[in-house]
Amino acid sequence: MAQFCESCGARIKEGDKFCEQCGAIVPGPAGVPQAQGAPGEVAHPPKNPTLALILSFFFSGLGQIYNGDTLKGVAIYFGTLIGALLFIVPGIIVWIYGVYDAYTTAKKMNEGTVPYKKTNTLFMIGFVVMVLVIGGIVLIMSLALV
Repeated sequence: MAQFCESCGARIKEGDKFCEQCGAIVPGPAGVPQAQGAPGEVAHPPKNPTLALILSFFFSGLGQIYNGDTLKGVAIYFGTLIGALLFIVPGIIVWIYGVYDAYTTAKKMNEGTVPYKKTNTLFMIGFVVMVLVIGGIVLIMSLALV
């Protein structure tokens, strides 16, 4: 029998512990006690700080997008790109900051010290495509200059 989220009405897949749409806890089978949070509090699946770090390490800004900070991720990407193209060292500094920020923000979201933001997988995919396109353009332009 199909199960629906009590908070938003979205369809819940069997075995899911959280609603994929709103992050609400899915009630377990009858007789299984549920953890009680504050009234009206919605539990969210935890962010993985190590994954955020790895994403930002390989794609500057992608860890921020994983954490739900799309604008910050795009800004860090372009800051890294422009800094690297102009003077290399500023680009490296922005990149290192992005890796550090992605990790610490994910940890703080799990601790509840910063507001939780949902990961938008479509934004992550779009960001990777954008990075690859811009990287290809920069590569072609640099080869044309040689």
